[in-house]
Amino acid sequence: MKLMEVNDDLLSNLKAGKRLVIRGEKTDHAVLCTDNTTYDLKLAETTNGLLLVPDGVTSDSFVDNTRSLEHKQVAGLIHTYFELKPTRPKLKKVRVLLEDSEYEGAVEEGAREITGKLYTTDDLLDIVQASEDEIFRELAKIQACTINGHWRLLSFEYKSRVIASILNLVEENSWHLSAVPLDEVLNTLDNLEPRCILKHVLACYSEKSKQNNESESILYSLNEDKICQHYAEALLRNSGKFNLEEFMAAWQQCVPEGMKTDPAQLKGIALVDKTSFPEVIFRYHIDDLPEGERERFNALFKMKRKWTMDEIKPYVEELTSEKVSIGALLQKHARASTGPNGVKYFNSKHPVK
Repeated sequence: MKLMEVNDDLLSNLKAGKRLVIRGEKTDHAVLCTDNTTYDLKLAETTNGLLLVPDGVTSDSFVDNTRSLEHKQVAGLIHTYFELKPTRPKLKKVRVLLEDSEYEGAVEEGAREITGKLYTTDDLLDIVQASEDEIFRELAKIQACTINGHWRLLSFEYKSRVIASILNLVEENSWHLSAVPLDEVLNTLDNLEPRCILKHVLACYSEKSKQNNESESILYSLNEDKICQHYAEALLRNSGKFNLEEFMAAWQQCVPEGMKTDPAQLKGIALVDKTSFPEVIFRYHIDDLPEGERERFNALFKMKRKWTMDEIKPYVEELTSEKVSIGALLQKHARASTGPNGVKYFNSKHPVK
């Protein structure tokens, strides 16, 4: 028998008949998950042995101070128990697993053999160390979709092709960017791409429109920030360092007419080197950074010795929690200093490896 110390939330889950699941592969440190929370599972020692007694009687069971002697069989002597502490889910593995089998379109799918393993929901729940809700939120964040029962990532090139097809259709029909009819997109483009892919890409780069629609067709409003960010990444993806002024001009020319690019759309995907003359921009994507807190800060300070708050915030926001703010993270891993221009900078508190 093993003992496990649970908090009130976990106890409520158990009393309600819900499951607690231990997840991970054999080489992983074990975590325990509810439907929506992940806990670190560690073995703790007790200074005194604990006797496990089935049907044991406690002092609050006695009435009117009446006492009696009962013989009980001791089922076990325990010196350790499992201690549970809330922890950040280990979600980077989801992207790593799915990157080996990116979907590149129906034609390419039929013409080549898929080298990577395909994963169902049950497969991911078996090996990813996170709760079910956290895994589904991560799948939405990385824009994964289900194709024939398996979770797949669309390759960047294929996704770009689908986005271009939708935007060309919008332009040909002079549709307003906030009133793109779903049915017409599907009926026109389903000879080029599967309907499930068209719906998925629309869901990733737009929201259901609030505009009135007399035809009763579902309307979508294209998300300016997401579309512009996609085109920024397309420009930076294989270009190395790019003259900032030239990049901004080229970027604005790439996006659909009626959309406006903004440097804020680059947060988390690119950095500007202001020490260079002229200033240059290059791809630096949050998805390429380590998942661990210490490793993340080490990688950031290895890339750049000093960061402003606006620069570093997009890369560390996801490490925060209800109890740990960005300020607390920076206080733990960085030293603050004020530059000659009055701007606050952060540099590493620990040696950068």
